[in-house]
Amino acid sequence: MNTRANWVDYGKGIGIVLVVYAHLLSSAYHGGVQIPERFFNLSDSIVYGFHMPLFFFLSGLFVESSFRKRGAKDYLLDKFARIAYPYMIWSVLQVGVEVLFSNQTQRGATISDLFAVLYRPWGQFWFLYALLLMHVAYAVFSLFGKYSTLLMFAAAASLFFYSPTISLMAIFGFCAHFVFFAGGVLFKNQFLQADKYNIPLWVAILPLVVLIGSGYFIFENLIAPARLAGGAHPFYFLYLSILGIAACSVLSQYLAKRNAARFLQTLGRYSLQIYLVHMLAGVGIRMILLRVFGVQHWVVHIVVGVTFALAAPIILQKISDRLNFPYLFELRSGFFKTK
Repeated sequence: MNTRANWVDYGKGIGIVLVVYAHLLSSAYHGGVQIPERFFNLSDSIVYGFHMPLFFFLSGLFVESSFRKRGAKDYLLDKFARIAYPYMIWSVLQVGVEVLFSNQTQRGATISDLFAVLYRPWGQFWFLYALLLMHVAYAVFSLFGKYSTLLMFAAAASLFFYSPTISLMAIFGFCAHFVFFAGGVLFKNQFLQADKYNIPLWVAILPLVVLIGSGYFIFENLIAPARLAGGAHPFYFLYLSILGIAACSVLSQYLAKRNAARFLQTLGRYSLQIYLVHMLAGVGIRMILLRVFGVQHWVVHIVVGVTFALAAPIILQKISDRLNFPYLFELRSGFFKTK
């Protein structure tokens, strides 16, 4: 693979580590693990300030080329096969498990929640629902011809500042994050051609330091720690998101150029599988640590939980491949005819 594709995989790898860390940190904190409150509030607020915008932005980088290659019909069928199908399979699996263990989970899932996944995404699955809506929206905006990208970005920017607080069908998540997906489409050339520059180490690290320092300063001095998406501070959210996207992109390009930290590239390639499985794996290993081994220290829970939640989905995919069962994470050819 070329460096250009590699750095995006690195970016997804960094992003999925942050997603797994943030979700398991929050789950452990609210599940009774004694995580220091100040650390949790700052860490949760900073990571949530940019990790999902990063994923939506990276998702937008190759949309135009994929759409041109496939055409509108096959493009949408491909997205239903790659996004809607695993959304349904793993939403049902996760909610089903939470129904069985409802007295031991935070939310206490019910049978009605199982049937509601068609219109009410459960937990982290809102991302896939919103992402599918964005691909559909892109196909609709493509009807406007050469002005389609600018019109889509303008509409997305408006939705960002005036997001309706509607959780059904991931409307809120879609509106709060569509601008980052549209930004990936709009600025794809600038980002995909940036790999031609030989980035020194200090340039790769500096944006990350500024990002962490900015987040710390904002949540310690300007506003109370909070998840900013769709909240009362859109400009802080936009600032941290843009800075986070830039920092992770620059670091990814630096690592890809030097073929370093290859595990991040691997994690990026399996980011969908990890996203689908990580909560089941992470919460499951936490229960084992607590009830079988009696482990209480929060650092052990986070390190072991994140490591297991990143590795287990990849192992599951490898087993699926070995058994020649390709339908665990994606609807392959034979159902939809995609190019």
